Amino acid sequence: MKKTVSLMLALFLAVSMTGLAFAEAPANLAEDQTLRVSIGVDLTDLNPLTESTAEGSDLLLTSLETLVRQKANGLIEMGSGLAESWDVSEDGLTYVFHLRDAQFSNGAPITAPDFEYTWKKVLDPATASEYAYMLYTIEGAEAYNSGAGDADSVAIKALDDKTLEVKLTGAYDYFIGTLVIPQFSVVPAGYQEECGDDFFMDVDHMIFSGPFKITDWTPSQSITVEKNPYYWDADSVILDKIIFDMTAESNTIVNMYTTDMLDVIQVQPNYLDMFRGEKGFISVTEPVTEYLMFNNANEYFANLHIRRAFSMALNRVEYMTSFMRSGSSPAYGFIPGGIKGTDGKDFRENNGELYTDVGNGNTAEEALAELQLGLAELGKTIDDLKGAGLSLVIGTGDANLLTAQVFQQYWKTVLGLDVEVNSLAYAMRQEQYGGNYTLGKEGWGADYNDALSFLELFISTSPYNKIGYNNPEFDELLAKANQHHGDERLAYLQEAEKVLVQKDQAIAPTFFQTRSWVAKDHVAGIIRNGCGQRCEYKYAYITK
Repeated sequence: MKKTVSLMLALFLAVSMTGLAFAEAPANLAEDQTLRVSIGVDLTDLNPLTESTAEGSDLLLTSLETLVRQKANGLIEMGSGLAESWDVSEDGLTYVFHLRDAQFSNGAPITAPDFEYTWKKVLDPATASEYAYMLYTIEGAEAYNSGAGDADSVAIKALDDKTLEVKLTGAYDYFIGTLVIPQFSVVPAGYQEECGDDFFMDVDHMIFSGPFKITDWTPSQSITVEKNPYYWDADSVILDKIIFDMTAESNTIVNMYTTDMLDVIQVQPNYLDMFRGEKGFISVTEPVTEYLMFNNANEYFANLHIRRAFSMALNRVEYMTSFMRSGSSPAYGFIPGGIKGTDGKDFRENNGELYTDVGNGNTAEEALAELQLGLAELGKTIDDLKGAGLSLVIGTGDANLLTAQVFQQYWKTVLGLDVEVNSLAYAMRQEQYGGNYTLGKEGWGADYNDALSFLELFISTSPYNKIGYNNPEFDELLAKANQHHGDERLAYLQEAEKVLVQKDQAIAPTFFQTRSWVAKDHVAGIIRNGCGQRCEYKYAYITK
């Protein structure tokens, strides 16, 4: 017996919306409906099967459609995407999606076999998609992706052209919420084989299902999308074109904005005072955590006391209030605010603060004592550590460089150690993490509103586990969480966080992110959510 889900699903934390929805669009629309947006990074992967950056996901979701589409206030409403409706079995294990009539950007119909093909392509070990694990909720998915099973055993099945059946390994109440990422979108069956190595490498080998289609990609410069006339809800799309600029240097971005070359930019901390009072300024507190990575496989950072010393030496309060000044808050846990916890509370409220530093309860002497204790356990001296090639791998851009300078000063002042900075673009950082690095600084944002979206990064077998963390106790807690439901499940996740960042201090979270944007007065209708589909341009428009 099945029950039809017919209510609006409250998903993710509700944050903020800039402008109005299309239905409220004013009559004074500008003739030129071109929006110019700064994304501040150079996107190198637009393949929906493998893309793994937040900026790339935001851009791809302008041109791709999934079974559902996230709306304002983080809501997913039935009929918002390519699924007109869906049924869920009483045990919560089987979903049957009923597809609407829709077409790809080449006019071909979008069918359930196309979805079956695309999702299995994400899972194909040959695809090497880092986001394949997001499909592990599906029966047979993990086995196929890990090489222990085959595609036919994955419980994704097109019952006919308009009906897609998906069977899960557990009754995951967050499953619908995961469907908003590009890896759950759709390309025509057989399209990757048709394109070969050119698949989504240029605009001539791309096919789209969303509100826009990519029409120009000039590497390291810009990506242009134009309205997709074949989109099923094209009548709701007002913009004709969006130009995404990939300039990374913040001074240049601000100059382009003030000289009307850009309509929307993200505001870096050193420019907040300049734009805070403008009508189009908005700050969004996101479920995003920045954290310091320790290479747990490194000779020195395999030691708990040395990891604790490097974390303790950071003054997170001063770092946020005196240096970053972005409105973000110091992190004394891994799971940020806004993620659901037990007893109807916030997860962070449940677990509280899990460690301290020199800005919150410790002294510099205590941090140094931890370092000395760790070195003594290893039979090493401070001079040995100084000669070990300490370096911090960090991203590009002004905010990252400021962070590096602040951290360098803390470690020099408190621990007496010089740490070299290695500023690298995303792809090069991932390559560096495959070697014998010592420290790294990364961030992670929730793909769906659940603590598992963070904690699963550090399962021993996770492709995102770049720190070499391997604790069977942690893995077992997450496994038990997946065997339970409700508050009992969340209690296991709370214990797992304590093991990761309190008991083992395998990573050192630094802050929970608040980001800010400013838009010209003539820009309206951009929707910003904390997680999932973080930025929606479908309803954006330009006024006179």
